[in-house]
Amino acid sequence: MIKGIVFDIDGTLLNHEQAVGKSLVNLYSLTKNKIPHSNFEEFSLTWKIKSDQYINDYLDGRLTFEQQRILRLQSVFGMWDFNLTSEKALEIFKRYLVKYEQNWTLYEDALPCLTILKNFPLGVISDGEGEQQRRKLAFTGILSFFNSIIISGEVGLRKPHPEVFKKSAKELDLSLDEILYVGDQLEIDALGALNAGMHGVLINRSNHIHDKSNIINIQKLTEIPNIIEKLQD
Repeated sequence: MIKGIVFDIDGTLLNHEQAVGKSLVNLYSLTKNKIPHSNFEEFSLTWKIKSDQYINDYLDGRLTFEQQRILRLQSVFGMWDFNLTSEKALEIFKRYLVKYEQNWTLYEDALPCLTILKNFPLGVISDGEGEQQRRKLAFTGILSFFNSIIISGEVGLRKPHPEVFKKSAKELDLSLDEILYVGDQLEIDALGALNAGMHGVLINRSNHIHDKSNIINIQKLTEIPNIIEKLQD
């Protein structure tokens, strides 16, 4: 029987990709004179590649949150032979961050889903830096829905480590098999939760094809009540 639901944040509740895209348009317009031989498509793709690289280094404990920001900017601009000092990199990153935070928005199905499920114990498991991830929940007005918030930067472990999911279950005072976990990444979210003992659900908005038949797929968060009903004993 499902007694609690736990969510990822970015790409699940919050439209992280849209926020990044809008803030990159602004950042590129402000800084393209420093890398005149670039174009926005190259800049955007390079940003994504370098962001994934250095954020993973942060999540794995090899860099601090500030160091990954500095190295990300230095690496991106370095692709066009523009060298940034640490101070200049942070200055530019702050411009990006202002627009990124201004564009934090929920997916249209997030608030209706949380409202429908508000009588269940609800939780969050998110990879990232604690203060920023909590501000996302507060900024978008959904912080009060959650009884438990587990963030990798605060607990020293990242998904798909099973202890992250176990900690969430403990805070919700539920067993792992009583929890439905919903996230947008197949390996670290849906399979990570399943391997830890939860019911793994992939929010697959683009309907990407994969070969994991043991994973529940949904395209909208508002499908979750139907999934819960099907899983009830």
